[in-house]
Amino acid sequence: MPNEPHKLPRRSGWHLAAILALATAAASSNSLSAGGSSPASAPRAGTAEPSAPLVSLSELLQRPASERLRWGRLKANPAIVVIEYPDLREQGLAMNRLAAMFEKRAAQRERVLTATELDEVMRRSGDNIATFYQGHDYPAAKVARFFSQAEAQGATLNDQEMQLRSLLIEAGLMKRGATGAFQAVGKQAAISFTGVQPDDPGTVPDEGVDSTRRQAVLRHELSHGEFFVNLTYRAHCMRFWRKVLTKHERRLFTEYLKSLDYNPGDEELMANETQALLMHTPDSRVFNADSVGLSESALARLRNRFRVGEPPHGLGR
Repeated sequence: MPNEPHKLPRRSGWHLAAILALATAAASSNSLSAGGSSPASAPRAGTAEPSAPLVSLSELLQRPASERLRWGRLKANPAIVVIEYPDLREQGLAMNRLAAMFEKRAAQRERVLTATELDEVMRRSGDNIATFYQGHDYPAAKVARFFSQAEAQGATLNDQEMQLRSLLIEAGLMKRGATGAFQAVGKQAAISFTGVQPDDPGTVPDEGVDSTRRQAVLRHELSHGEFFVNLTYRAHCMRFWRKVLTKHERRLFTEYLKSLDYNPGDEELMANETQALLMHTPDSRVFNADSVGLSESALARLRNRFRVGEPPHGLGR
């Protein structure tokens, strides 16, 4: 979830037994094999909690802050790996090139950006490493593709990206295939969010994450995870986008997402972001009726229309 430019001043079809087997394996792991020691400017990369339990949404929100990366699987849907970074900067160093590759309008879909190229993308959007995205979400196939492409082109991974790669292998989200490239394991997804942190008054972008925003980011990203792994929920979201929303309403959301630099040519991305913003982002500073040029009553009606026929899912439990 990128920073919203109009907010505060500166941003399954997989068999259940297989899911639970992976979750059990992840929970029994003793440590995370991180990809390297962190630079002095990012001292917390390379450390993690020693286990990956099944965790509920309430447990994720209520547990005390940590200076270490933590990860687990969502109790209500173990096909979703949840990664909590201690702060936005650590998350950004690990995930921003993934976001640039798959979600940005001008991204190179077949190439991993260099660090210099990513810096230029962030500069053009008025962001820094911390504020480029507040949370992240990717299906297993995309993270496998990212790390395979990075190896193929000889791209240098930073410490946080190497740590993420090790984590996703240990979690059973991806593995080496017969050709040596990474491949997804089943229908799984990884999402991330961060702890609470203050704004840095020395920068123009807003790095602040309070408890309300933290909850909104986590719920938003979990809804994306559900979209990736819960085929019934995904079908409902696509039907809502294609059949329930009017052409005018689709245009309103598309233009809004385009203003956030999302790729408007990716219909699934448009539908996925729309459901997450509309139904699972409880922070009016991030998304509200004005964001898409609707009245509060019109937005409420849209939410009611989404709820018609909404299938069971793992959100909010």
